[in-house]
Amino acid sequence: MKQLQLIFATLLLAAFLSGPVLSQVKQQQAPKKETALKEHKCTAACKNGKHVYAHGEKGHKCGPECKKMMEKTKA
Repeated sequence: MKQLQLIFATLLLAAFLSGPVLSQVKQQQAPKKETALKEHKCTAACKNGKHVYAHGEKGHKCGPECKKMMEKTKA
C-alpha cells in the first residue's frame, strides 16, 4: 500500500512540475505575429529600375546584413 502511495505522490509531483515547463514550450512554439508590411517608397538607393527594399516593406527579404542590423538595434 505504501508503494502505491509513493507512486501516486511521484506522479502527482511530476505533473505539478511539468506544468510550467509545458507553458514555456508552448510560448516558444507560438507563431510570430504577422506585421502589416508597408508599401515600398523609392529612396536614393533605388537606381536604374532596381529597388532596394527596407526592412518592413513589401518585397523585402532579410539577409545576413539585415539580421546583423536588427541585432544591433535590439542591443
